[in-house]
Amino acid sequence: MEIISPIITPFDKQGKVNVDALKTHAKNLLEKGIDAICVNGTTGLGPALSKDEKRQNLNALYDVTHKLIFQVGSLNLNDVMELVKFSNEMDILGVSSHSPYYFPRLPEKFLAKYYEEIARISSHSLYIYNYPAATGYDIPPSILKSLPVKGIKDTNQDLAHSLEYKLNLPGVKVYNGSNTLIYYSLLSLDGVVASFTNFIPEVIVKQRDLIKQGKLDDALRLQELINRLADILRKYGSISAIYVLVNEFQGYDVGYPRPPIFPLTDEEALSLKREIEPLKRKIQELVH
Repeated sequence: MEIISPIITPFDKQGKVNVDALKTHAKNLLEKGIDAICVNGTTGLGPALSKDEKRQNLNALYDVTHKLIFQVGSLNLNDVMELVKFSNEMDILGVSSHSPYYFPRLPEKFLAKYYEEIARISSHSLYIYNYPAATGYDIPPSILKSLPVKGIKDTNQDLAHSLEYKLNLPGVKVYNGSNTLIYYSLLSLDGVVASFTNFIPEVIVKQRDLIKQGKLDDALRLQELINRLADILRKYGSISAIYVLVNEFQGYDVGYPRPPIFPLTDEEALSLKREIEPLKRKIQELVH
């Protein structure tokens, strides 16, 4: 039951990565019981980061922990290869990549070749990041059977889809990336890669503890609150809202997202805080 955090990337008002805030945030997540951190994922605005920024984030977090999965995905394979080679010098858990995107009707052999190229030069374990809603491609288990895959993050609202990986790829760890399926993923998969770990890590760790203790009703009650939070965050833009809620729940500032993920206005941030306040109180009652 691993809990992996796809850490946000803090930016200042000028759009520059705030390395100190990134380190502070990572330290807190690990202290709260998170098992590992995914660098430059969707929640970390990975597709909007430059090659140098991706490298900078890995360097910064490597000062904090080696429990890192380095997301290197890009449409520029030369950049991907440079990042993989850069990470080869580090003692991290693995490298990860979303599939190629934008270009329609890519044959499956092209998707397989993309991951083969990464695996060929990487000294680390390979983690597949499947996010069909974002990339337009759903990576089938069949093309992964010949690859040295350690794990798969499947961002999918259909838990049965994630289970297909589990059934067809023995020995490969499978994680679901949906916040609304955390409870069910902890029960049936190898764990979760959940964006809500950025602002309520203790809640998700508590869920795992309750499941291990056999207190499934209590764990499900927490999931109900998480789902209600998810409904609220979607109205504001989930990633933008997370930046506000880290401060609200964890008590420290992580700056801003960066366009095309725009920060909330002051009025929106205030409205969000007011709307989640009853849920915040309920969560604190159940966790503490």
